[in-house]
Amino acid sequence: MPTKPGQQSPRRPRRRMRAATLALATVAGTLTGLHLWLNTNAFGDSTLCGGAVATEEAEAVLTGPGRISDRPGPRRAPADGETGFDCIIERSAAGLPGSKTGRLHVQGTRERGDFAFTGGRWPDPSTVSFFPGGGVAPGRAWVQLPAACTDRQAGVAEAYAEVGADPAKLVRLLTDTANRISGRAGCAQGEPLSAPDRIAPAAPQRPATADSVCGLPGFTLPAVARETFQDAGSTWSCGTAAGEGAEQAYATFSATQDPAVIAGIRKSEGFTGQGFDATHTVTECSGKPTYFAMEPGPRYTESLGAGAPAPRDLFTAFTKAAEAGFGCAKPAAAR
Repeated sequence: MPTKPGQQSPRRPRRRMRAATLALATVAGTLTGLHLWLNTNAFGDSTLCGGAVATEEAEAVLTGPGRISDRPGPRRAPADGETGFDCIIERSAAGLPGSKTGRLHVQGTRERGDFAFTGGRWPDPSTVSFFPGGGVAPGRAWVQLPAACTDRQAGVAEAYAEVGADPAKLVRLLTDTANRISGRAGCAQGEPLSAPDRIAPAAPQRPATADSVCGLPGFTLPAVARETFQDAGSTWSCGTAAGEGAEQAYATFSATQDPAVIAGIRKSEGFTGQGFDATHTVTECSGKPTYFAMEPGPRYTESLGAGAPAPRDLFTAFTKAAEAGFGCAKPAAAR
């Protein structure tokens, strides 16, 4: 029907409504896209840290909202050949009240093959949950690269995360990273490294038994009151403590038959065939190469002038007591 002069066509409001709806949809789409870009990792790269780390694995470790980004770590230009890198991965959410930035430090380094048992920047091995080719402690983990990647020192993929980070997810990230960097360096093994099906929880400290410290019959340490005992099958470690409240570390004793660790040890600079020194040795036990180590603690060092045995003698007592458990044909201490 014709529209009378001065009367508005009924089609015009419909057109305006459609235009307004389209405008709102456009704004909503823009806001949605902005949210996806700022607060999720949609449309992001599939790898980080120059291709060393899978973004999907980093997302699994850094839970919560936010976009994943990466930047060079403090070492920036590591001199570790093709397997070396240093990278900070962050996940932050924009405009979300109460959100915080999650941070993950991942790097490829080189260490002496027995690095996990020698202290320094590495945690006390008695507090570590070991698995074949690696270990995990609260807030950190590492995976050893294949033996072909060892050149004077063993290749290692390691990560530092928040203490509450899921250890299994952290280990999966590092296993994938180790495969990536060993592959591009041309030192990968035939079958790729695989993450363990299960990671045993860290053991709590317990009272020490006077005549079988660390569960070794005949091994006695009169000053020791508490111990932390870890047994992952191929790797064994025991930290001992003494003093008021049993807080002062006396010594940590370790042993491993892990083939990946043994291979890294044997190819490391300074290895003589029997070990590195008098308290870091390798011997044959039931046909298996077995590494033994002892790291003295503050209490033991302080007690050396008050009748404590010399480090080599204490190490000999430890390895002699450990022979039965590992089936060694002869004392493991260096002669």
